Amino acid sequence: MTPVRVFVQAVALLALGSCAAAPPARVAPAAAGPAERRFYSAADRVAALRSASIFAPRAVADADIVAGPPQKSDELPLGFNDKVTCTFAVAGEDKGGTTPKFDCVITRVERATGEVQVATPETDEEPVKVKFGRDNRETFSEVAATRLLWALGFYADAMFPVRLTCADCPENPVRNAGPRAPRTFGEAVVERKAPGRRMYEIGNEDQGWSWKELGQVSAPGYQKDGLRLLAAFLKHGDNKPAQQRLVCDGVAVDESVRPFRTTCTASRMLVQDLGATFGGAGRTTNGRTAKMNLEEWSAKPVWKKAGTAGRPADCQAELTKSFAAKDGLEHPPISEEGRRFAAGLLCQLSDAQLTSLFTVARVAELPDYRNADGSLKAGLTEPAIVARWVAAFREKREAVAAARCRPGGPPPDPAAIDNPMGLPVVPNFCRSPLF
Repeated sequence: MTPVRVFVQAVALLALGSCAAAPPARVAPAAAGPAERRFYSAADRVAALRSASIFAPRAVADADIVAGPPQKSDELPLGFNDKVTCTFAVAGEDKGGTTPKFDCVITRVERATGEVQVATPETDEEPVKVKFGRDNRETFSEVAATRLLWALGFYADAMFPVRLTCADCPENPVRNAGPRAPRTFGEAVVERKAPGRRMYEIGNEDQGWSWKELGQVSAPGYQKDGLRLLAAFLKHGDNKPAQQRLVCDGVAVDESVRPFRTTCTASRMLVQDLGATFGGAGRTTNGRTAKMNLEEWSAKPVWKKAGTAGRPADCQAELTKSFAAKDGLEHPPISEEGRRFAAGLLCQLSDAQLTSLFTVARVAELPDYRNADGSLKAGLTEPAIVARWVAAFREKREAVAAARCRPGGPPPDPAAIDNPMGLPVVPNFCRSPLF
């Protein structure tokens, strides 16, 4: 029921002398309309932010990075390099941003084993975002960054690298221009949104959340510092509020009050656009240097300032935010608890998992390593390229593990920081002791 309709009905009832009681609070149905995905007051949004979760403990060493996050049973399952067929739905220019993309509806998936699944009336396939192009480095960086955050226990959307055929697709799917025909995209990534309904205040659909607002969240300080440090680790410099998302479960709208009151049974905060990562960051989000660029990423240190064992210091992570990142994250202070938490998660990743991370991101297909005809440059092999990225990751991870920072407050339970899953033994694949 819209606000206008509620008002008109109320006036009609008063005119008839009705003494009907105010309508009870209404719980949003599964198929939510505009009323159920909005906050009608800033106070309700702040309440959801303050109670939001930013981390869900998991056994990091058990994460299957190639398979990725669990998928919904009513959607066609996607796997690494599956052959996917879809029907064009929405032009990229209508989606915002500048990278090549479009929306389509998946109708068929052929697995590497030859198994084929097609959409049925029971399949709940909605249009999905597709990013494409070998020169579009976001098709590589978003896979690596989202799989990493998911493996560590932070919230992120699921990005699936596939070989995609768009049926009845315009020659230019970004502008919906040119003749229609089947079009094939060898380097394509399909985005599946993380669970939860995206929430925003009325009239501000790109609201997201700012890194300044992260300080208001009731989550433990070491989790918030851990997320800030991981953002710096990834060099997530394009961190304006629109790149983050607040999602809710169990949304309810109480229409008996003015303004309507929106509440959630559970809320979560995630980073929803990680395209400008694994590069050098910077004041501008350069399509080559800020996105999946090994030389740039390797050259940028993790720390702007950090202490060592026996000489802790006030630590500050190295991260330059873009000009567009108003209220963004830049050179964040990091507590010892946050450093230790992030190090403990990163150091649980085995070499096999790191190899999987950069294999599934298809880094060997980056233009840096390819000739104009798509063949590998002389002297390069795909395993050797992946190994370079793994080595760079390990060195950066070692910098997190070896540093020592000043405590950020009263000592929390060390077990919550060092072993959030309560494992019998916590793996440590780093050379340095974590504390």
